Amino acid sequence: MKIIKKEEIKNEIKYIVESDAKIWKNAQELSYKALSKKLKLSGFRSGHVPSEVAKKYISEQEVMNHSLKKTIDENYRLLLQAKDFESEKVIEDALTVDIAEINPKFLRIVYAFEKFPDVTIGDYKKIKINYAEPKIQSEDVEREITRYTKKDIMLVPKDTDIIAKGDMVNFDFKGFIDGKPFAGGEAKGHELEIGSNSFIPGFEEQMIGLKKDDKKTIEVTFPKDYHSKDLANKKAKFELVINDIKIIQKPELNDEYIARFAIPDVKTDEQFKKYVHNQLHEHKKYSARQEAIKEISQWLIEHTKLSYIPKSLLDEEIKRLNNDINKRALEVKVDKEKYITTYLGYQNLKDFEKVLEESAIKNLQLVIGIEKIIDELKIDISEKETEEHLTKMAKVYGMTLDMLKQRLNNNYDGIKTVLIQEKVFDKLIEINK
Repeated sequence: MKIIKKEEIKNEIKYIVESDAKIWKNAQELSYKALSKKLKLSGFRSGHVPSEVAKKYISEQEVMNHSLKKTIDENYRLLLQAKDFESEKVIEDALTVDIAEINPKFLRIVYAFEKFPDVTIGDYKKIKINYAEPKIQSEDVEREITRYTKKDIMLVPKDTDIIAKGDMVNFDFKGFIDGKPFAGGEAKGHELEIGSNSFIPGFEEQMIGLKKDDKKTIEVTFPKDYHSKDLANKKAKFELVINDIKIIQKPELNDEYIARFAIPDVKTDEQFKKYVHNQLHEHKKYSARQEAIKEISQWLIEHTKLSYIPKSLLDEEIKRLNNDINKRALEVKVDKEKYITTYLGYQNLKDFEKVLEESAIKNLQLVIGIEKIIDELKIDISEKETEEHLTKMAKVYGMTLDMLKQRLNNNYDGIKTVLIQEKVFDKLIEINK
């Protein structure tokens, strides 16, 4: 195989290749034999037509047409291995093939690839993210231990009928914003542990000191980051009626009780509290990291500029997103159009497809931006890191490492891609925190 010419036209790169004469000749010989075997002529057994007879019924054009696919595939393989082939500039899956010239002794092929877009990205070492290493307080540990022991907690009557921190209070409440009730702002017989910080900040503190049958109106402000945007940062008044007050009697954390949880290497009160502390830390660290990844991803989408959007990559991403929608529609047993109008709230299929394409473009900007950072920072995953991850996976799925490797057919490309992306985000968090 010989590369005769390389052309770059707009968003396409063409390689004009002259096939190796031997490859082209061998392909024709094999095609002629294959066509001869299929030839059916009166007086001859199938597959036993003499060569001099077969030539009268099989044209050169037919042989060449039959030989093309094998020859195109073989020359494509050689092209990808050629020193002059610039793999980093093209999208190998976005390929069209044309024949520039053909005769029994000569074949010239044009391999036209979609060009990989030029990528520019902002200064990813100056991304503003809200990330801090989580700190676990003793109150956090106690709350989590309460969750572990919840089924064994007893509520006993309180001698003094006054609410204090740590009590379980049963009460009715009704909330108002600007003098009007709001959705989810009313309940009867609600139970709340005072000091659990499970209500709006300032709510529980204002209940301390109240007695059974007391009524009180308290004022609070919903947090700025409250999960319901309609309520975020709004001032509210709540009318309370205290129904009952009880003391929370927790089980004793002795060795016998801790053994019920069957936590490896955790036998004592001290070990249990340390275990709970570590679990909380890991959970909060994971949550903080996920939030930072969201912020970084949004920044990359906004600051990654592509010279153009490759149609092949866009079509593939749209197909992936559509497959996900089809799967979700199947799960709720409706067709796609009903799913996007009823469950996703779009007016029609056209509106949905427009948003889907916008989402696909953003996903491409994110992925290509990450790939550029991987290249610039020279981020890679070692065999040792891959092996360690596979070992953890095997443990999670309850199988041996060899069993997992067999299940994956020793193909770890997808896993390595995920690990490299994880490493990129860890690096960007470390740089920008």
